[in-house]
Amino acid sequence: MKTFKALTILLVVTFTTLTALAQSKEVKQFTIDGQIFYGTKAIPEEILGFYQYEKKKEPIVEVKKDGLGKFQVHDVPAYPAEFWVQTDAKGKIEKTTGVNGNYMVILIIQYGDNGQSGWKGAKKGLYDRMQAAVAYDQGYAIILGERFMPLKK
Repeated sequence: MKTFKALTILLVVTFTTLTALAQSKEVKQFTIDGQIFYGTKAIPEEILGFYQYEKKKEPIVEVKKDGLGKFQVHDVPAYPAEFWVQTDAKGKIEKTTGVNGNYMVILIIQYGDNGQSGWKGAKKGLYDRMQAAVAYDQGYAIILGERFMPLKK
């Protein structure tokens, strides 16, 4: 009986883990500027974290493991945001590799409501795409070529 209970617990834990992994690899289709793109929330670990403009100030970007975070446009309060990493239709991350293990991916972002009206809140609900690079030789992950986050060692 103890073996049956242990086996049942193991199966439940395994199923829960596999379900979570499957959901993180789920592929979503986006139409941005009239073009179709695909993305998943399985964002590479090196890209997760808090970025600052020119390494020290606003505007900021924050990308969390669950795909949520923040994105700040210049001179505007940060938008809550949802992030995906661009993939092909089957969910394979589209990654451009360079020297020293450096690589670049495209993030897909949906802007939330930053509580502003007029042009300061105009991105609410819109989607956008932006480059994210992991530059091991520089020791940083970089979004849009201007927002930096030190890589974990």
